[in-house]
Amino acid sequence: MNAVSQIFAVLAAVVYIAVFPLESFLMHRPWAQKFLSTPPRNVPAVMMWAIPTGFRNLVIGLGVLAGVAAVNMGYLVVGYTLVVYCCLNMVLTAPAMFLADMLGHYPKKGDSIPGTLGATVPALLALVTLPF
Repeated sequence: MNAVSQIFAVLAAVVYIAVFPLESFLMHRPWAQKFLSTPPRNVPAVMMWAIPTGFRNLVIGLGVLAGVAAVNMGYLVVGYTLVVYCCLNMVLTAPAMFLADMLGHYPKKGDSIPGTLGATVPALLALVTLPF
């Protein structure tokens, strides 16, 4: 796995791991609500989904890091499998934020764009640069 692909994979993992505590533990904080585009009045209703989503993000992020580590330790099949699977998961599921936005479930249209890009683009770049 080349250095560029590894950098984007690790960046994708860091994004997912960093968002984990915000979704799972800090959603009641105003700055976390703003970052996650969640109005304070909606926090109690979304917590039953936010906590498992945060943990899912943690596991996917750790999977990417484990894959990069495995590749660098010479376990190429395991490493590539983890990185490709986890990055594909990110690329295929993160745009659901944009879908929810377009269906009117965000405070204002377009609020999901930064989060969707942050959760999708690094993983997509890791996959695209993988063969080089």
